Amino acid sequence: MKTKILFFAMVFGIFACGESKNDAPKDGPATGSISIGVDESFQPLVNAEKAAFEENYHFAKLNLVFKPENESIADLLNDKVRSVVVSRELTDAEKEIFTREKITYRSFKFAADGIALIANKSNKDTSITLDRLKSLLNGSAKDGNSIELVVDKANSSNIKFLVDRFGLGNSGLAVAAVGSNKSVIEYVQSHKNALGIIGSNWISDGDNPTSLGFIRSIQVMSVSENGKDYYQPFGYNLALKKYPLRREIKMILKESHSGLGTGFVNYVCGDMGQLIVLKAGLIPLTRPITIRQYQISQ
Repeated sequence: MKTKILFFAMVFGIFACGESKNDAPKDGPATGSISIGVDESFQPLVNAEKAAFEENYHFAKLNLVFKPENESIADLLNDKVRSVVVSRELTDAEKEIFTREKITYRSFKFAADGIALIANKSNKDTSITLDRLKSLLNGSAKDGNSIELVVDKANSSNIKFLVDRFGLGNSGLAVAAVGSNKSVIEYVQSHKNALGIIGSNWISDGDNPTSLGFIRSIQVMSVSENGKDYYQPFGYNLALKKYPLRREIKMILKESHSGLGTGFVNYVCGDMGQLIVLKAGLIPLTRPITIRQYQISQ
């Protein structure tokens, strides 16, 4: 009898161990492979974070999927990606899905950038007010026909930020979508009357040859909220929240265990990840920084 009981216990133990092994997560904080949805506006920054993370953790693989942020969040809700990098929090309807499915999520703010307005090099007008930008977007500007507003995608974080900022509807905007932030820059380079809307991350990294090439080929508009003080979407103005179109970049993580998503979040929010944010010309949000203002004599 003792032999039968012992045998049964051994068999049960084997099956139990097998179940546990099959159900166990296939990734850890520094190992495995996951997909991350990223709004294309933040592509240069997240590419840099990914490259540095994988260089340090050779058994980790991050598959970046670049889509407009609403599509990325939809992929998160449908388990197509483990995490997303976006500029907004979840809506109440999106949160309700997590609550209904009894799934937890975490949101981490790790950087600040700005919506940059860019013009052709030949454009002599290098400044714009928020009121004028709003009138161009909703088509009420008297000279609107002579200015062509261009954005990456119709549902990207760039245009959504402005729609929310000005309280505009989702339809009737006087703006053309050309496919990507890079395409917006190229379009502005070749069209004198174009006004481009991009994420400042594409032109903020002074050490990146691509970023330098872009910024030298276009004009970055100075933006004013009050019609008196004008600011550009770079370091000091972003850090002190002077730039009117400043926004925060978030990573939303859907992970019930301490997996690769958690490892990447910890890296991005840690010392090395925040140095990469700073090098990219953006503002770290999880580590203190020293702000210096320089005055250059003419």
